[in-house]
Amino acid sequence: MKIPYGYALINKEIIVNEEKADVVRNIFGYYLAGASLGKIVDMLYTKGILSPSGNPKWGRAAVDKLLANAKYIPIVGVEIYMDAQFERERRCNVDYDKAGHPRKTSRYQSPSF
Repeated sequence: MKIPYGYALINKEIIVNEEKADVVRNIFGYYLAGASLGKIVDMLYTKGILSPSGNPKWGRAAVDKLLANAKYIPIVGVEIYMDAQFERERRCNVDYDKAGHPRKTSRYQSPSF
């Protein structure tokens, strides 16, 4: 079992790691303030905050997964978490067909040679 970023396993109990929990709160705050995933990655790198895997730079996908993970409700609260989900949906540029499958709005056409 992988422990989510912002939590720690102590004496077989998962508890909130306050130092990393502050990073999680900041990520949600930056996102809700209008920062893009790329801007958040840059801010974390500038502050020297290591990614969950220990890399010096976070990936956009890691930030997006963190924002989507309901396990962060105890850290940020239900209201902030739900606001982030609505904002993620609002910013999403993926279109869905009638069956609910994701698709792009325009189809790729290879060039004619």
